[in-house]
Amino acid sequence: MGKFFPKPLKIFLKGANKIMRTRTIKQQIYLNANEKKLLKEKSKRAGLNESEFIRSMIKGYKIKEHPTKEIREFTRDISGIANTINQIARSVNMRYGRNEDIEYIKNAISKFILDFQKKIYSRN
Repeated sequence: MGKFFPKPLKIFLKGANKIMRTRTIKQQIYLNANEKKLLKEKSKRAGLNESEFIRSMIKGYKIKEHPTKEIREFTRDISGIANTINQIARSVNMRYGRNEDIEYIKNAISKFILDFQKKIYSRN
């Protein structure tokens, strides 16, 4: 940073950073290697940096992991099936329902449940 900015500007940038902070108290803690590893892993799984993770824990928030790719895919599948069911229910209520639609729902739900069970139970 010293190469690109003259010395007075470098000091100005440091001061500007302090002015913009909303948290002005620095708290230093000591952890052993295992605790540091746990903090790093849990904060990463929650999608937070370590400071945000600790502040959230202090406030008593229940911190959850981000959903895995599999769970997001299943959620998308469930939403698609629910949308299809709503469309078919709307047409049935208007007396335009067809037996093929009902069979489609049965097959789609059965296939989804089987796929879900395979993926869940195949986990280690």
